[in-house]
Amino acid sequence: MNNLVTQEIRTDNACGEAICEIGRPNVRLEDLPLDVLYKIVSKLPPKEFARTSVLSSSWRCMWSECPRLTFDAVVMCKCKRVDLHQHTERFIHEVNAVLHKYHGRVVETLEIRIDYVDSLVHHLNNWIDFAVSSRTKNITLDLKPKRFWEFNDPYVFPFKLFENGIISCLQHIQLSFVSLKPPSQFSGFPNLRKLHIQVLYASKKDLEHVLSHCCKLEWLHIDRCDLNAELTVDTPLSHLLYLYVEHCKLTKIKFHAVNLAAFKYEGDFIPVDLSHSSKLQNAYIKLSEAVLQHALLSLLKGLPYVQNLTLRIFWQHLEKQWFLDNPLKFSCLRHLQLFMSIYSEHVDKVLYSVSFLRATPFIENLEVHFTGYSLWLADVGPHRQDFGQCKYNYLKSMCITGFKGARGQVEFLLHVVENAPALEVLSVDTNERARNEFWPHRGSPPFEKAKQIAITLSESKTPAKC
Repeated sequence: MNNLVTQEIRTDNACGEAICEIGRPNVRLEDLPLDVLYKIVSKLPPKEFARTSVLSSSWRCMWSECPRLTFDAVVMCKCKRVDLHQHTERFIHEVNAVLHKYHGRVVETLEIRIDYVDSLVHHLNNWIDFAVSSRTKNITLDLKPKRFWEFNDPYVFPFKLFENGIISCLQHIQLSFVSLKPPSQFSGFPNLRKLHIQVLYASKKDLEHVLSHCCKLEWLHIDRCDLNAELTVDTPLSHLLYLYVEHCKLTKIKFHAVNLAAFKYEGDFIPVDLSHSSKLQNAYIKLSEAVLQHALLSLLKGLPYVQNLTLRIFWQHLEKQWFLDNPLKFSCLRHLQLFMSIYSEHVDKVLYSVSFLRATPFIENLEVHFTGYSLWLADVGPHRQDFGQCKYNYLKSMCITGFKGARGQVEFLLHVVENAPALEVLSVDTNERARNEFWPHRGSPPFEKAKQIAITLSESKTPAKC
């Protein structure tokens, strides 16, 4: 089980030396250097990690020495989270007992997961001090109470415990229900690669100060951090590859990240400025409410270089606008995925969503996912002839789901296929992908009627090779 090479051993040579049938020495995992073994087992889940101790006495020793310490109060105390406050003292005692055994050793990872209470402050400071002295690379403080919105006094991150020589060890930090108040002379985390902050309490100035001094940051996730102001990081973060902002109270997001590859945003409709991110491959935008055309203009200005874009608007509004004279274009966009939630007051405006396509001259793959029971066979709205032509010469594939035979959907479909000479694949589905709908009427929706409309259109209008 612990052999890297499972081969038959024979000892019939002159010296009686054990050799493999193919002449190579037998190598076992436990023969590897300890630092290599630590790296291997640190990738395992805790339960699988513990199981390795049965392999041999050497592995049991290595397991006890491995520098990955995770303390999850719910798991350790074997209780429900709602009862966690009853076990705080026990948790503190067990953590202190384990850390005492590791005193003076290098610990690569330290994770603390417990609902925050005031009595933890002293111990948390001691545990951070332990991490500093142990030259820990990865620190997690997941202190978010179950009803965190009822608390006003989070744990204050102890910047004073980090000296310049020690702070350079940190590569990954996860903080939840923590207050950031860096001293004015704080020079940042020089080697930090990954930062996840959740339910953070910080001023605009302090948060921007911390982020601006993480020059090697590659991965950043900001979750439920309410600044009620702009989040602007003008200092170039040339190593930043991934940025995820969700459910934060912000008025604007602006980052100078030239190598950003992926951006994800969920929340209220606000301006996002990533105009320096010329290598942006994927963007996923999920808005709680917005006018589609307004979101389009904002994205054109803020994500001009995006290559693959997904846009979902939960409460979507449509306006009777074509944007015929809009000079802004997505010059790099190749794949567009639109989730169209159509409410009854906007059934007659479905075709106006073509405005989005006019800004995608090089689109190759298009997905449009409709939802809205009021679309079924709705015979209202303009015709495509009112819009004029707009060629999509590079479009090869189009997929529409939630097709209900509404005039707006029919005209949208015809507009695209008549202006896409290179179209190779067309998929029209009457089923929902955006979400399950509520059907308020008796009987079943007219699936067959919508299906027949789609078949008739596809047979008569699509390019011959499609």
